[in-house]
Amino acid sequence: MKLFSRFATLFFTGAVIFLALAATPASKSAAAKDMVVPAEQMKFQQAMPGISKYNLWGDPAKGPYGAITRFAKGTKVAWHTHPHDIKAVVISGTLLYNNGSGEKRLGPGSFVQERSSIKHTTAASADSDLVIYEEGAGPFAVNLVK
Repeated sequence: MKLFSRFATLFFTGAVIFLALAATPASKSAAAKDMVVPAEQMKFQQAMPGISKYNLWGDPAKGPYGAITRFAKGTKVAWHTHPHDIKAVVISGTLLYNNGSGEKRLGPGSFVQERSSIKHTTAASADSDLVIYEEGAGPFAVNLVK
């Protein structure tokens, strides 16, 4: 009985130590780093005609990401879906968004959450450029549909 009691105590202590270590970051270098990027230092890359992105974190070619996305005024992406969910906040301009229930005009501060299966259109109004903050749950792609 004493042997069982010692084994149980040893097992319990080991489990507690394991869980404590698993919950602690391995090192400060493994933790996220602070980042400050003034707008004038962002180097945007063309994603599609009239649309450019500056990647803030992650890698939109490989997995989850966050980016600042700019649409030139009047730029429209026809009916499409994405392979992963996307969340976006309008920073400036007007986002014209239609998910089949009619076009919505979304100004600064507006939020959109798109499930990957939702067919929709996205556009910048004709009177101003559009800037949004966008987060994707996985690799980014535009799948045009009819």
